[in-house]
Amino acid sequence: MRKITGLLQLVLIFSILGIIGRCDYFEYSPYAANIEDEYKNIQHINFNNLLKADSVQREEIKFAVIADSHYNYHELNEAIVNINARNDIEFVIANGDIADHGYLKEYEMFHGQMKKLKVPYLTVIGNHDYKSNGEIIYKQMYGEPNKSFIYNSNLFILFDNIFWESNKNPDFDWLENELNNSLKYENIFALCHIPPYGDQFTDDFEEKYKALMIQYAVDLSIHGHIHRFEYGEYYNDEIQYLVVGSIMDKEYAIITANEYEVEVEQIKY
Repeated sequence: MRKITGLLQLVLIFSILGIIGRCDYFEYSPYAANIEDEYKNIQHINFNNLLKADSVQREEIKFAVIADSHYNYHELNEAIVNINARNDIEFVIANGDIADHGYLKEYEMFHGQMKKLKVPYLTVIGNHDYKSNGEIIYKQMYGEPNKSFIYNSNLFILFDNIFWESNKNPDFDWLENELNNSLKYENIFALCHIPPYGDQFTDDFEEKYKALMIQYAVDLSIHGHIHRFEYGEYYNDEIQYLVVGSIMDKEYAIITANEYEVEVEQIKY
């Protein structure tokens, strides 16, 4: 009887191991970074769609900026419904913390909501997006954290200024190189997750960022991270700083820009 029981136990153990092997167990680990094809190179696809939309020159542009969605997918979905209903937004920029723990599932759920947008969306990397294997996942989905693009004679610089979680210094040489040719554009928008006066910027980094904004007369420096709306000349140096409130608080910002001015509107929904 004992021999039969022992044999049954062995059969049961090997059966369980077989099931686990067939189920691709590691796909369910929160630390997985094995991205499926449908989630790869999303940024490249959206950049191409943005270029198509930029084929017609217009007197002004209007784009939306959201920030700090983290795990607030219900509120994010409401923001997308609100943006889609307007019919005047040309693209959306998610300004960091699109994930909370840097998990693959969080990135997938974020894109699952954002792909409902009628317009292209682009992303800036945030400090929470670096957690776990988040940097690996981010690069496969959204490309290098530092990137720029031109839209309707406006320069957009998406800058990775994450310091603590990335274990590297922000690449201010790259930022200045992107700004070097800025005189030929109508407006310059610099977007990075943490404002220079935020809790994770050293005094040295803050001064470097401020100096570049002044030197190249950046029209608007756009941020998130602190989860509250702020807009104005923070340093009284004629440079406008915008911090977009958190999606958790059901708000985002719309920026309207033309040859003569840049306007900011706080949207609550």
